[in-house]
Amino acid sequence: MEDTTGAEEYRQYGYRWVVLLVFGLVLCVQAFLWISFAPIESSVEQVFGVSETLVRLLALVGPVMFVFLGSYAGDISDRRGFKFAVSLGAIIISVFGVIRAIVPHVIDSGTAQYWIVLVCQAVIGSGAVFILVNLSKMPIKWFREENRATAIGLATLFFYLGTAIGIPLVNALASIPEGTTDVAVMSAGVNRILWVTAAVMVAATVIFILISKENPPTPSGAVPEEAKLGTWEALKRFLSLPTFRALAFVSLIGYGVYLGLTVTMEKIIGYHGFSSSFASIVAAGITIGGIIGAATIPGISEKVGLRKPFLIIAALVTLPMGLVIGFVGVKALDVIGAFLLGLFLLPALPITFTIVGEMEEIGPLFAGSAVGTLMAMGNIGSLLVPLAMELFKRETEAGVTDYRFSIVFLGVLGILGLVAVIVWVRETGPRVRGRSESGKTAAG
Repeated sequence: MEDTTGAEEYRQYGYRWVVLLVFGLVLCVQAFLWISFAPIESSVEQVFGVSETLVRLLALVGPVMFVFLGSYAGDISDRRGFKFAVSLGAIIISVFGVIRAIVPHVIDSGTAQYWIVLVCQAVIGSGAVFILVNLSKMPIKWFREENRATAIGLATLFFYLGTAIGIPLVNALASIPEGTTDVAVMSAGVNRILWVTAAVMVAATVIFILISKENPPTPSGAVPEEAKLGTWEALKRFLSLPTFRALAFVSLIGYGVYLGLTVTMEKIIGYHGFSSSFASIVAAGITIGGIIGAATIPGISEKVGLRKPFLIIAALVTLPMGLVIGFVGVKALDVIGAFLLGLFLLPALPITFTIVGEMEEIGPLFAGSAVGTLMAMGNIGSLLVPLAMELFKRETEAGVTDYRFSIVFLGVLGILGLVAVIVWVRETGPRVRGRSESGKTAAG
């Protein structure tokens, strides 16, 4: 059934929700696959017989792939379509998800298993790039211009949801008793996770390929059919734009702050004498807040008709809430601070994607390449910022790690991002475009 409200020349179809749902399924499952080792790192160390750093690398190697493939994957999406790019990425993830599940059954050495699984994780991360660059491309194809920010927010919600439900789900599926030293029990739990994640990813891939469609029967908006610039030409075009450079800088900071807080939360909260389980609650509060924010704030942005104020609000809320988490040893305030931080910080991601899709110099034509580039910058931040936080940490006389100076460092980054938004980001929302189009009509 089609929805014909709005501009007469464009139509929206009810099937857009089906396409969004199956796309969201792939987004959710690939995130689940990516974090499949993180909640059981200690057991993975024992099973593979490697260090904590090497186990952490299993989670970090995926984001690194964005640095190398983000712009290229976006260009593929722009040229061949979002369904082709997502299907390609999902197939790659499925194949190597199955391979990593088979590895423990054909190789005895835990260390050898680790290195093969690490390669699989890198390839899986590469596949994820081809999926995630379409966070804005799919909504642009299927939703009218005035509804795209909401649709991008919902797609991003699925991405966050995969991480949020994946962490407790991994623990439940692994069923590794706390404190156990039985490597056989740990190995069985890890193997179970590998097979379940592989099976779920294969199922999601098949469902997406069979059900999704590239285009609606008639266009939902003015979307060109193919890109005419290559990867490097498009990249040079983007980086010549002050708004895009500012958004790239904001993406680097935003990703870095989020991941920096998440991966060090146990030590940040531990300084106040709180347990690691409470630290997990605080970290989950950020993600839960982000899920709610991604589902609501882009829609509010549509109703207000503006984008830039929501990036400014994200910075203004993140700064004090980060300080609350780092400096205030009150459980209730830490949880509330984490929730509010996620509520306003994480929706900034779909807002930035919406802005680049609305920029005249980029628009729907190069949205895939632009989003890929922004995500590449963000993933650079997700590596550099947590490492930089380690430079500012201190240790008390009692041997307790103190990350308060690192939190101040994150605050400084947030201020720099806020300045970049205020000075260089140009508003692209419907309210501004409406005034611009009215001006052009009057001038004509």
